[in-house]
Formats: sequence, structure tokens, C-alpha cells
Amino acid sequence: MTHTTTTAAHRRILVIDDNRSIHDDFRKILAPVNAADDALEAAEAALFGSPQQSQSAKQTFTIDTASQGEEGLQMVKNAQAEGLPYAMAFVDVRMPPGWDGIETTRQIWQVCPDMQIVICTAYADCCWSDVQEQIKPRDRMLILKKPFDIIEVLQLAISLTEKSRLLLESKSHLQDLEQRVKLRTQELEASKLAAHEKASLLELSRDAILVCGLDHRVTYWNKSAERLYGWTAAEAIGRLVTEIKDQSSEVFQQAFEKVMQAGEWDGELNQVGKDGRKLIVEGRWTLLRDAAGQPRSILVINTDITERKKVEEQLLRAQRMESLGTLAGGIAHDLNNALTPIMMSIELLKLHEQDALRLGVLATIENSARRGADMVRQVLSFSRGVEGQRVEVQAGHLLKGIEKIANETFLKNIRVSSEIPANLWIVQGDPTQIHQMLLNLCVNARDAMPNGGTLKLSAGNHLLDEQCAAMIAGAKPGPYLLIELEDSGTGMPSNVIDRIFEPFFTTKELGKGTGLGLSSALAIIKSHQGFIRVSSELDKGSKFQVYLPAQMVEGVSMPPPLLNDMPHGNGELVLLIDDEEPVRHITGQTLESFGYRVLPAADGVEASTLYATHKEHISVVLTDMMMPVMDGPATIQVLMRMNPKVRIIAASGLSVKDMVTRAANAGVTHFIPKPYTAETLLKMLHTVLNTQRTTSL
Repeated sequence: MTHTTTTAAHRRILVIDDNRSIHDDFRKILAPVNAADDALEAAEAALFGSPQQSQSAKQTFTIDTASQGEEGLQMVKNAQAEGLPYAMAFVDVRMPPGWDGIETTRQIWQVCPDMQIVICTAYADCCWSDVQEQIKPRDRMLILKKPFDIIEVLQLAISLTEKSRLLLESKSHLQDLEQRVKLRTQELEASKLAAHEKASLLELSRDAILVCGLDHRVTYWNKSAERLYGWTAAEAIGRLVTEIKDQSSEVFQQAFEKVMQAGEWDGELNQVGKDGRKLIVEGRWTLLRDAAGQPRSILVINTDITERKKVEEQLLRAQRMESLGTLAGGIAHDLNNALTPIMMSIELLKLHEQDALRLGVLATIENSARRGADMVRQVLSFSRGVEGQRVEVQAGHLLKGIEKIANETFLKNIRVSSEIPANLWIVQGDPTQIHQMLLNLCVNARDAMPNGGTLKLSAGNHLLDEQCAAMIAGAKPGPYLLIELEDSGTGMPSNVIDRIFEPFFTTKELGKGTGLGLSSALAIIKSHQGFIRVSSELDKGSKFQVYLPAQMVEGVSMPPPLLNDMPHGNGELVLLIDDEEPVRHITGQTLESFGYRVLPAADGVEASTLYATHKEHISVVLTDMMMPVMDGPATIQVLMRMNPKVRIIAASGLSVKDMVTRAANAGVTHFIPKPYTAETLLKMLHTVLNTQRTTSL
């Protein structure tokens, strides 16, 4: 049975007694319907010393009743489930035929351990000591003896419900505190873990990270700083940072002032490691402040960019060479056009000259012209790359030949020796170009020994692994032929080594060096997919190491090929197209001297008109690729539209590789570079006229 009034949960009281009149007595005392409220309030004010409340502010207890212990226990459970537990209970000590008050109390405390219990008993029911022995703990239980005193009941109700409220509040506060402690503990553990992770990241970072105080002394030094500078953390901490990294005091002071003013600084610094290695680092400095906002220390993050700067210098050098090469390529075209008639004229003059003196003069002119053509090829070698016929080259024979030339032509105070094994691997390349490259390196060594010395040539097989290849710009792993040239000359400082391969760079006096020897040697090496390394010390000499990709097969000596007589024509008509009149004239005379007829044209437009008129009689077309009005590729397309089976030979004084590509794109498969000789031209004509046109060279 339940009687409920509107009140707070902590004023909810359960009465368990088998006498229903007792239920009514508790309601009259604790939950009066009208005037009894004033008595309750007066008793509470007297007990706790609080002022008497107005009628609107009065609160009474909520009284629920049960006649048996089992019923009361169920009501306690229901109240717990509803979230409105009882603050206390008045329990009769005897309630036949069910549980008595002691057993009921035990059962209730199993469900609601904090519930305050008042055992109601008559003097004859049992003694207090017996109750205490049977029910524990005792701090939640009191004895109320019958018959009840109203004031005593009120005092118990008010005190125990307030106690229950305070207990619930304290438990709530305790739970809240425990939750806060738990959350704070988790935060501290997470913070500790985060700090540990950050410290681990600092140690794992590839950048050198350090912290120094405002007095410039190191307070933190990570593993990467140890690897970069060579100083351990134990050696570095506590020392001045300028002592450890040996950096310029002026630059360091400027960076320090900037970070103190702006809070951060970044820039490049030249530093030196413990072992003397020169380092270039990209530094990022950040000013750290304390809780009051005052400067405390400086965080320094340094990235090693030494290798990157070297690569950048190499790229800049390559760009300079490319720019110079564009200019040199245009000059080479004009020089080749000028040399072509000279070389072919000499061959014509030789055919009709018997006088030995004049033949000697012609030979001198021919040699000079060929030397000029070689110089042009040197210019093109670094400007557009080097082209040539690729064959199997036995470097040992070339080195022996170079040794012989050097011993015969160098000053006698320069001794040239070689160490060349017989089992050298084969190199796929142009023997003439490799010979020129080696000769250029030997001449460079000779010039470095004005007072005499030794030059040692050596070669060997070398297998380059991936790790070593990754450390060398332009290198790929695989087999290489290693050629070394070591002299005992004056040596070079580092600033000169960085520039020796630049075109036109020379340390010789004005007029004693062109500056093309080493640059053309480098171009030849690169055209063979190789690379070169240089080491030198002042007054101790220099060493050049040339790496050329090789086939892991030993070379076999082959006899030199026999030269054939120059072939003659049988009256075939050749359409000769060239915008240079000297080239047309001397080439026409040469062809006519060897049995051909010639139809000259100064440009593509004239050639197209002539071919349209004489195409039934023209056997082959020889055309220059670079002409005004209508160039070679355009002329070729026009002629092929007239006759798809026309035989065409293209010629040019520009880079062979580029021109071969342009000719092939235009549909031509035969090409000769300028300056060409009569032998080269006549052999090409013979090949074209006596074979069917193919789709490749």
C-alpha cells in the first residue's frame, strides 16, 4: 500500500509493519495532510536550528508502506529500478508469518547497502544487544521503541533522510572525483606517451636536431646530429655550439640576432664536421619561450644538403654547356660547308698531279683541312652530343697506340708508361672518338708537367654495384671498363676541378689553350653512356678515371680492313642540291671526274622544277638538309610525291644524330655528314645505286 506526496527523492520513506494502524500513525506524523505540517516544520526547525519556512516552501516525506518483509523488499527493488530509492525504512521487528525485522533488514541491505534502517520494537520483543549481534554493520541501523514518541519519530526521519542525502551527495562527489582522477591519470599517461613518442621521433629524424640556450651552449643533441657532425650527445651537450660545428662567427651572429628579433630564422650554413668534412646545411631556427613568454632557448633543425648542392652545380654546369653548344652548333655548320669544297678539291687536284713537291703541298693542305674538320667535330661533341659508328672496341690497343704517340711527341723529360692486362672487356663504341678522348686527357696531363714527370696509363675490368652507382651522378650499375690516367704534375685546387670540363675554360696563358680538350673528352664519354671522376692535389698530381660500359667478353684481335679503290659511275645523272655555290661546284666536278653527270640546283624550289622536267633520267638525288626558301626535308617530301621510288642521299654539316632523325622522318635512309670526302661520297653513291631502297640505314 502506498501513499505518495510531492517531495524530493531523499525524503522517501518505507514503513514495513504487519499492523496497518502503525502505517496510519507514521503517515500522520511524517506526511500530514493539513495542519500537522506546521508541527513537522516546527520540529525540524527546532532540531536543526533553521528558520521556519513559509507554506509554499514546506516539504513533507513520501511514505510507502508494506505489511511483510518480502513485500517491502520488492518495493525497495522497484524504487531502485525507478531511480528513486528510499532514504530510510521503519521496520517492525516481528511480522508473522513472514520474515522478521532482522531478516528483512539483511535482505534490504543486499539490494540497497546504504539504506538507513530503524527497527521498531516493544521492550519485550528483544534486547538491543541481541539486535546488534544479529545485524552488521551497525552505523545504518537504529532502534525505535514502541509506543512511538512523535518528536522522536520526526527527529529520526529528519536526521536519517538528511544523512542519506548527504551520503548520496558525498558518494556522487567521490565518484566525480574518482572520474576526474581517472581522466587526469589518463591525460598524464597520454601526455607521457606523447612525450615519449615525440622524443622517439626526434631521435629517428634524419635531420640534425639540437637545442641550445641563449648562452649558445647545447642542451639537446639527437642521433642524426651525431651522425652528421661526428660528435656524440655526451660530447656535445654543455659545449658552445660554435665550437662543435666550427661555423662562421659572423653568419652565426647574424642568424642569432634574427631569431631573437623575429622568433625564427632559416638559411644555408657552411659547417665542418668533427673529422674535418665540409658540410652545407639548410638551417631552421625557432625561438622557444617559457610560460611567462620570455626567451628560453633556440630549437635548431639542420638538413644536410651537401650532396644536393653538388648536384645543383652539376646541373648548372650542364646548362652552361648546352647554351654554349647551341652557339657552337651553328658555327660548326658553316665551317663544315667551308671545309667540304677544300677537301674535295684536294682530291681532284691529286688525280691530275704528278709533281712530288706539289703533291706534298696538297698533302699539307689536306692534313690542315682534316685537322679543321676534327676541331669542328670536337665542338659538336660537347654541343649536341657525339655520334659515330659503334663497333666492338679493344681499349688495350688504343692505349698502346696512345702510349706510343705520347712517347714520340711529348718532351723527353716526361716518361709515359702503361699497365694493360690482356683480359680487358669489350667496349661498344666509336674507336676514333675514344682515341680522341684519351689523347685529349694525355695532352692535358702533359701540360700539367712543364718541368717533366711521369704519366701512367692503366686499365681494368670493374663491376659497379647499385650502392656505388647511386653515389655517382649519371652512373648505372653493371660492368665497366675502367681507364686511369695518373700524372705527377702540378695538380689542381678544388675550385679549378669544378670547372675543368666547361667549354673554353683553361688555366693556360692566352693563346696556349682552347679550353675544348677536356670538354670534348667529357662529351665523348657521355655519348658512350660513361662517366669520369677526377681527383687532384696541389703539387701532387692528378688522376682521371674513365668508366665506359663494357661487355663481359674479352677482346680478340682482328686484322685491319683493306681499303678499296674509289668506285666510278656509268654516266648516271645526279641531281645535286646545295645552297653553297662552292660545294655545288667542287662536288659536281668530283662526280663528273668519276663518271657521273650532274644537274645542280641552289635550293629546293629549283630542284623540284628540275626533277619534274628530268625525273626519267635522274638516277639519284644528293641534297643538303639546311637550305633557305625550301629546306631539305620539305624538298624530299615534294620529290617523293613526284616519284615515291626516288633515291635520295641527305647531307648536312650539323649534328649527325639530329639530321639522321630528320632525314629518316622525311623518308630518307641514306645520310653522309659534312665535310665529306670524295671516297665517302662515291662509296655512298655506289651503295645507293646498286641496292634497293630500304627502310633503315
